Amino acid sequence: MIREWSIRILTVLTLAAVLLFGLLGYYERNPEVFAASTVQPSLPQPTESGNLFDPATIRPGDSAAGLSVQSVKSGTHGTNSVSVQFSGSKEISGRFEVLDLETEAYNPGDVIFTVDDRSAASLPKAKTFHEVPNRFVLHFDTNSDKSKFGEAGSTGTGSIVITDYKAVYADILEGVSDSAMLAGVKTLHLVPPLSPEQNNPDFAKEMKPFPTFKPDPRKAAGDPWSVYAWIENVNKSFYGLAYNGKKISASQRDQVKHWLRGAFTEDRTDELLRTHVPEVEGGYLIGGGSSGLIPPVVIKEVRDPLLTAGRNGDYVFTVTWIVSGTQDAKLTCYLQYGASGWRIDRYGYEMI
Repeated sequence: MIREWSIRILTVLTLAAVLLFGLLGYYERNPEVFAASTVQPSLPQPTESGNLFDPATIRPGDSAAGLSVQSVKSGTHGTNSVSVQFSGSKEISGRFEVLDLETEAYNPGDVIFTVDDRSAASLPKAKTFHEVPNRFVLHFDTNSDKSKFGEAGSTGTGSIVITDYKAVYADILEGVSDSAMLAGVKTLHLVPPLSPEQNNPDFAKEMKPFPTFKPDPRKAAGDPWSVYAWIENVNKSFYGLAYNGKKISASQRDQVKHWLRGAFTEDRTDELLRTHVPEVEGGYLIGGGSSGLIPPVVIKEVRDPLLTAGRNGDYVFTVTWIVSGTQDAKLTCYLQYGASGWRIDRYGYEMI
């Protein structure tokens, strides 16, 4: 029994030796097979998009998104900024908006075009902006070309051909800095702007009625402090004429006029409308601001309020302010009295 097991073990060891020497021989004849089996498969490496460029290294003659670099300028939009001018043309699609001339702090009156997903890789952009869609100002050879995109406030979508694309890189950019020249329009779907009534329905929400003041002139003259308190409250209520960046219509302006007539004479109301609600392209724009009755200074003390009869049937109110400076100020305000109470006419203050 022991002898039988010994024979079996010896047989296994002999076969193992034969196999080992066979493998060693195969390795000597085919070493590349074993080398290939020890190399780990390589992972796919990220590839850089053809429309991205490095602002620090790009030079004239380089290309991005199939457009050739014509010039590179530094410092045009602040420290570390780079402006890259490209030559060539591209057909792109996206959406556009025509900005207002009076209400936009940046790019007033410009047509701004933003590419859609289909054109996302069609134009050059700095690597840092790789996740931001190209957004640029459209320039035009003629006003008629610009008019195709509608009046201020218009929006829409379309497919256009552009040339002379300029891409700007900077740490901080205010407004839209990239630009391109319109070379042609393929398709254009224009959405005209909403009417002022639709776009600005709540323009008057802060215009609360002005406080009324109805004592006869004799009583008012006997209590000039009440006259001053009324003028102060009128000045506070005037801030209800608030700027919200949206235009109003002629009929909405008439609402402002009716509101102002609650505290001011007709002549003064017309003057306030000219200065605070001027006419602009496509309507009127509320400028907001102060009535000018109270100066923009810190008033420490109010002294010597006085109401006297004027020469033309009106009344003159004066008051002195002690302010936190080297000069004091004095208000002179002309008032009119009628069946509806007191109204404020012309006024002004001077430093004394």
